Amino acid sequence: MTRRLLLVGAGHAHLEVLWQLKEEPINDVDICLISPSDYQYYSGMFSGFTEGIYTKEETRVNISKLAKETGVHFIKKMAKKILPSHHKLICMDGSVYPFDVISFDIGSKSLPEEFSETVARSIKPNYHFIDHIQEIRQTSQPLIVGGGAAGTELALSIQAYKEKHRLQGQVRLVTSETILPESPSWVSSKMKTLLLKKGIQVWENERVKEVGDHYIKTDFGNKVRHTGVLWLGGALADPIFQRSAVEVDSKGFAMVRSTLQFEEYDYIFGAGDCVTLSDYPELPKSGVYAVKQGPILFENLRNYMTAQPLIDYSPQKTAMYILSTGRKKGFLIYGPLVNHSHRAWKVKNKIDREFMDKYK
Repeated sequence: MTRRLLLVGAGHAHLEVLWQLKEEPINDVDICLISPSDYQYYSGMFSGFTEGIYTKEETRVNISKLAKETGVHFIKKMAKKILPSHHKLICMDGSVYPFDVISFDIGSKSLPEEFSETVARSIKPNYHFIDHIQEIRQTSQPLIVGGGAAGTELALSIQAYKEKHRLQGQVRLVTSETILPESPSWVSSKMKTLLLKKGIQVWENERVKEVGDHYIKTDFGNKVRHTGVLWLGGALADPIFQRSAVEVDSKGFAMVRSTLQFEEYDYIFGAGDCVTLSDYPELPKSGVYAVKQGPILFENLRNYMTAQPLIDYSPQKTAMYILSTGRKKGFLIYGPLVNHSHRAWKVKNKIDREFMDKYK
């Protein structure tokens, strides 16, 4: 009897699942991939696209094509809710898909609901990023909200684009914490110095309370003028899990065990930014961990469908980050080690291109 596996979302981990299915198909299992776009864009290359180094095609994977090559049915829809006990997924258009096993890799959101009707834009869902960035990088005073890795990297990339094309104006950055808040203070200080040296205006420890058409207002009462807002604050949970009455953490992310199974349901799996690991609740929402979860997720999906023992995912203790800072220089962070150089960017470029080439 054929069973059905639903893969919801095409994030880093699910791309790996699709790739492995080419080599090791699971017998007697009908597999469907549900995603709202034909393409999955790779956030690691967003800074390079913003600066003009990569083309649009180089930043994305044609997941409908990849699914077809893998023997997976591609369904271009957005999931809305799970009925866990009934083994059913409901999509935004009301269509219902039954499943025996389901896996989520839908990423996270970044734009808070209270600002969804303002001029603020986000890089999520990632298939809107290209249009948003092409528009905002041309303006005189683009404003980035968020001082984490994504916010600082894109601020620097927009500034580099403006310098390259001799466009007037400067990038502005407002963050509710310090720059790179999860890094040691001296790393944060070094990145802030770099931002200021590049001509980017920075407001630290100020939370955006109001977004107007031409300015934002912070909790300090400061008004910062802008010609476009790109919101890159912390990860926010997709509401699908709270709608579905599955166990979530205090922020609404689905709770999963180290086997990447949901806490209460063995037949529901999740990976990447959309979930929180029960054993590692403070693990950052970052693609560097989702990439490593991919092979574990594939093996556990296959083993669950074939009644074999599952294995545990254990995150690496120290993750390497390389942020593009413009003009093909990279800011490498590995624990206490920092290196800002052209060589660091070359390493990042090699890693990113190899990742994309694997799934093209």
